[in-house]
Amino acid sequence: MLACCVAGPARAQDSQFGIKGLGTPGRMESVRVRSTAGAFAPFDPISALADAALSDEGRLTAWTLSSTSYRHVSLGGADATLRTTRFPQMGLSGPIGHGVTLGGGFATYLDRSYELATQDTILVRGVSQPVTDRLSSDGGVVDLRFAASARAWGRLSLGLGLHLLTGSTRVRVVREFADTTYSSATQTQDVNYDGAGISASAVGLITPRLHVAAFGRSDSRLRARLGGTAIARHDLPLTLGGGVGWVPVTATRVAATVVYQTWSGAGQYAHNTTNWAVGAELGNQLPLRVGVRGGRMPFSPAGSAPREWGAAVGTGLRLAEGRGLIDVGLEHLQRRAAGLTERVWTFLLGITVRP
Repeated sequence: MLACCVAGPARAQDSQFGIKGLGTPGRMESVRVRSTAGAFAPFDPISALADAALSDEGRLTAWTLSSTSYRHVSLGGADATLRTTRFPQMGLSGPIGHGVTLGGGFATYLDRSYELATQDTILVRGVSQPVTDRLSSDGGVVDLRFAASARAWGRLSLGLGLHLLTGSTRVRVVREFADTTYSSATQTQDVNYDGAGISASAVGLITPRLHVAAFGRSDSRLRARLGGTAIARHDLPLTLGGGVGWVPVTATRVAATVVYQTWSGAGQYAHNTTNWAVGAELGNQLPLRVGVRGGRMPFSPAGSAPREWGAAVGTGLRLAEGRGLIDVGLEHLQRRAAGLTERVWTFLLGITVRP
């Protein structure tokens, strides 16, 4: 079945490693953070990892980002090049007084877009007929987030978030006959998803140059419904993590983050994961951002969890005294498992407006 995943080029296709599981988990990170490979996520008010970071947003802020990925997939001597364009995140936040900041928006939780093709021979009225079966899925699950952050003390911020998971996929099955005298058969169905979660976090300033973060999130279950009838329920993970940020000298920032998730209850091919990231940001007006990340993916085609490592670089431009920000980044990822190798290049563009 895996060989069919790389049989030829396709568009709008996500990672091959999510097909046998619930999908490919989205990265709820801003372009600035992804340009440091995720290292600054717990300290970034635009990213959705730690709600407590919202306290660092001193005025009304709106943001969005786009990503275009080019992935090369190899398996058993077969190769394919796939492309995906997404708008995975959008949000709005701002202070409301008394040290409280509210924020909300959406981010991709799971991507479920793929197309598979298998070939077989069946008997039709006693005669062998070659057929090609195509299975495609287009859609995913979105995280709708409502969060609040408050400065409990001068050096400590606390955050709380509520998450509603919603989305759908359009599943299409087509059977084509090599003998064109037979008509193709097509069936299309829409599968809807829902779930919920809660998150909590804290960000503290240990010294003027050192800050730490701790965060956690618990998601309940993902329910799949077809025509109003529940057809599947999958447990979603508990997420725990922490980060350290350091400013060794002026205009130089370094951070490291570790995230653990209990995905193993989500199905037969699911695994718990631990992922890490280390990155740096040099400069203010036109900063240089770099980072590396590593760890595991939660869903595998067979056997152990796929290994993933990546590197990223990027920069940003401040406009109108910081009222407008344009961030760009380039991310490279490599994933391996069960003889399948996936290499991904992603171009990132983010726009932030602070009126």
